[in-house]
Amino acid sequence: MSSQAVHLAWMIFLLHTGVRLCRGACLTVADGEIYSVWGDAVITELLPLHYGEHCDKIGMTEVQILEATKLAVKRVNELDLVPGVKIGLRVVDTCGEVARSVKLALASLASDARACTPTVSLGFLGPGDAASAAAVGKATRTLQAPVVAYAPRTVEVTDTINLITPAPQRSAKAAVQVLAAMQVQSLSIVHTPDEEGRSLAEHFIEAADYAYRCVEMTLEAGDEEAIATVLQEGPGTIVILGTKEKSLSLAKTLGAPGGPADLILMLDNAGPVPAAELGSVATPLVILQRTAPTIPEYVSNLERDFYGEDGPRREYVAAMSKCDSCEPSDFGYDASAPAAIAAVLVYAEALREAQVTKCGTSGGLCNKVKELKFEEWSDTLSEASLHAAASIAFPDLVDANFDPGSEDYPRFAIKFMPSGTFGNITQVGHADETSAILGRMEILEPRCGSYCSCSTKEVIVTTTTPMPEILPEPDNITAPTKPPSQFNIIGSDNWWVNKGWLPKSIDTPTNLSKMEIATYMTAFSFFVVIFFSASVICIYSIQKTPRRN
Repeated sequence: MSSQAVHLAWMIFLLHTGVRLCRGACLTVADGEIYSVWGDAVITELLPLHYGEHCDKIGMTEVQILEATKLAVKRVNELDLVPGVKIGLRVVDTCGEVARSVKLALASLASDARACTPTVSLGFLGPGDAASAAAVGKATRTLQAPVVAYAPRTVEVTDTINLITPAPQRSAKAAVQVLAAMQVQSLSIVHTPDEEGRSLAEHFIEAADYAYRCVEMTLEAGDEEAIATVLQEGPGTIVILGTKEKSLSLAKTLGAPGGPADLILMLDNAGPVPAAELGSVATPLVILQRTAPTIPEYVSNLERDFYGEDGPRREYVAAMSKCDSCEPSDFGYDASAPAAIAAVLVYAEALREAQVTKCGTSGGLCNKVKELKFEEWSDTLSEASLHAAASIAFPDLVDANFDPGSEDYPRFAIKFMPSGTFGNITQVGHADETSAILGRMEILEPRCGSYCSCSTKEVIVTTTTPMPEILPEPDNITAPTKPPSQFNIIGSDNWWVNKGWLPKSIDTPTNLSKMEIATYMTAFSFFVVIFFSASVICIYSIQKTPRRN
């Protein structure tokens, strides 16, 4: 058994037995706690507020999530959405580390059980990444504490509750639609070494194959300098997929002066203020930012006086002030913030339903609710409707597709940053899985690769052709071993000019893709069926005895 597993087993054992031996002690979450407000029932948010080797870099997205969660709990209590019950909130900083996330989750449960004023733990919000969420879900399931995602996930995570069913294929299609609209033919993919990055890369390759975009190579992030060396040969267009912090680091390395990238595309991983977090990137950036519903209460709360408080909000302002080129138009609201509000409201609505079902309308948290079993409480959370609570607290969330079990339908704003040094961000269009609309952009022609063809120099307003809803199983994620066939099964002008109908002018089977071979065989079989059917009808007509009237 690994040392981490042994450590985890001891933590669970101590929670079950140790707290009973330490009567009179008030346990705390130690230095991980960054915000706390008492309640009859408490939600613990596992938030990677800081990241980096020394956990000292503030996350712009996470500050917005923190402010959204605090506001949601405040509104629930002010409006008495759970009659007679105050909901508490504890926020701990996980630094984006799996082991730290599990440790703080277990410590928070111990704190609730043995606090000076004991409270009921409703469960957790987060963590943000799939690996930490899965580890926390597995560790806390035995202790009957559910884990609810505070933002749309890219992948399914076991032992957790996803308010929105992940649909990474839709995000991947949207990114490919943007590249098609830009007339980019060849590219390379670099994805983060986690489930989110791998899943997006697989779906991106599927979508790229259908849209006739050539993927030269697919690399998993590791040694960034080594990756930059491999990519120097081209193509110049690089797509970065995966979790935010690692993606930001990759963009800074690959987009540095003299780096391998001529153009970088980032899919929902550049943060709400890319100009502040990617200001050192010299390469033009095309950024897909997930659009979110505008919630006036949240906007006014976030824009209140930043200098009136210490802590994360001050760090947020400091990070913004370091961006010399930032303008008000560069600022954005992350889609995770409304999702975090929705998650708090789901907890509140589930608790209200449990109260009414178990104890009627009497005020206060009744014992039957406190004694709910894990499975029953998880089912109540999974089936809670957002409509009732949202219509009172945040009416703009009612139609935002955040109800538990809803499928993810991401839509993106397309933003263009000529470079971190020489230009501000400009929104140039929008995209979803079916199409991308772009305004005019002028970019230098990205370099070709060894196998893939080039793209055009200038991008003009265009709408891409919708792709099929159902895609085939993805191929292996490897670089191509031979040049792809120039045959276009749709029948472009170049094909009809360069190809003839004589056998010698048609590509050999070894140079054809599986789709092209299948199309040839289907067409041949179709003509054979027509020929024999016509022959049978003709012979029958000749031999049939004429009928007399």
